Amino acid sequence: MKRLEIDYSLNSMDVLVSLARYNFVNKIIQDKNLKVLDYGCGSGYGTKVLLEMFPNVTSHDTYFDDYSPAGITVETDIEKIKKQQYDLVTCFEVIEHMEEAAQNVLMDNLAGLLNKDGVLFISTVRKMVPPPTQNRKDYHTREVTFEELYAFCSKHFKTVLTFGQIDQIISTFNKDNHYHFVFVCTNKK
Repeated sequence: MKRLEIDYSLNSMDVLVSLARYNFVNKIIQDKNLKVLDYGCGSGYGTKVLLEMFPNVTSHDTYFDDYSPAGITVETDIEKIKKQQYDLVTCFEVIEHMEEAAQNVLMDNLAGLLNKDGVLFISTVRKMVPPPTQNRKDYHTREVTFEELYAFCSKHFKTVLTFGQIDQIISTFNKDNHYHFVFVCTNKK
């Protein structure tokens, strides 16, 4: 029997945490016929996970980094994305990279991209002062609190279900002891 050898790094933990959000979508939403948008997809790694469940997934990122897993095409033109409506939109770890005015525009765009029965999955890190890592200091323009994210979502959706995430576990929670927030928004206003 060969033993499992793991070369652990903080980056590998970040990968598992990120993938857990996409797996959460795949477990919660069972209709494989939905038209899906992975908004702010980065390299498209999460799109690859979504494609395991949904055959119709579009990837979008404005700041695409020119790396893409095989079979993933990332659309960088938001105007092309806006010409369509989606049943399901994911937007993971995007909002904290923007100023407040852009965060408002983001939420308007996300709501506008969904059809009337659409579902939005959105996540962000829990705001910590001061930011605990150099990466967060350098790249997180404006982190939001639980209450701020809830207000953004409630402006556009009648139903906002809130979850927390620690490592790969996403569950109901006490908002003060989770590292990420994952909200599921439905019933567009």
